[in-house]
Amino acid sequence: MAGELAPIVQIVLTAWLFALGCAVGSFLNVVIYRLPRGLTILEPRRSFCPRCGHAIRWHDNVPLLSFLFLGRRCRDCAGPISWRYPAVEGLTGLLFALIFYRQAVASGTDVGQTVIMILAASLLLVAAAVDVEWFIIPDEISLFGLLGGLLAGLLIPSLHVGAASYHTWEKLTGLAHLDGLIASAVGAVSGGLLLWMVRVVGRLLFRREAMGLGDAKLMAMIGAFFGWKVVLVTFFLSPFLGVLYGVPRLVLKGEHLMPYGPFLSLGAVLALLFRTELCSFLEPLEYLVGLLA
Repeated sequence: MAGELAPIVQIVLTAWLFALGCAVGSFLNVVIYRLPRGLTILEPRRSFCPRCGHAIRWHDNVPLLSFLFLGRRCRDCAGPISWRYPAVEGLTGLLFALIFYRQAVASGTDVGQTVIMILAASLLLVAAAVDVEWFIIPDEISLFGLLGGLLAGLLIPSLHVGAASYHTWEKLTGLAHLDGLIASAVGAVSGGLLLWMVRVVGRLLFRREAMGLGDAKLMAMIGAFFGWKVVLVTFFLSPFLGVLYGVPRLVLKGEHLMPYGPFLSLGAVLALLFRTELCSFLEPLEYLVGLLA
């Protein structure tokens, strides 16, 4: 357990996870750019400048540092480099470090769960970044993540099965791996249904789309990875996060259309980082569900 390591080792590992996250964030930038444009992430193999098309040299592709050393300009065409690139790299590094510290170090979460959390958070970051620019959440992210979450529940049932407050329905069938899969499926269905109901009610009340299907699929992915409790916490957190962004946007610019994926993603990450504390409020509800079941 990482929590049993010496403090200096914990600090070194956290710093290493941040550096690793920044490197992974460089790859996520490729996915964020290419996926909505219908480009494959395999060809061309090297990253390229979106303005002039020149392949980026390896020493110009160092996470965070190259952006600073190049002065935010492409070496070949002198075109500006978007702030999105260092932002995604830095945020990915921060996510890796925070999840490791909060879960593996502070909460004693095992390695398998921690890795799954990091992978899921990476998918959420890609979904949020694409939604900000394109107002879509690619099925390649949400449906791939949904299948990944179901597989994770089957292979690592400790994601859902156990005594801690964020776990669900321990020993439902007596087979831990099957219980993990069931918990993932319940989380996926509950997450998708919640956002689908919001979509239907919004259309009835306002005669317009209040929620996209992409948001419902993303919420199903969140539920598949982390269960119905994290889904409910995310569901109630995300509107408050959205208001913090939407109200100033409406007042200053008069714009009321905004992507919702980033707030679902942020709410899910917060629910993940503090899942034991936040999900503990749902224990009475789980008890009632258990009685009915």
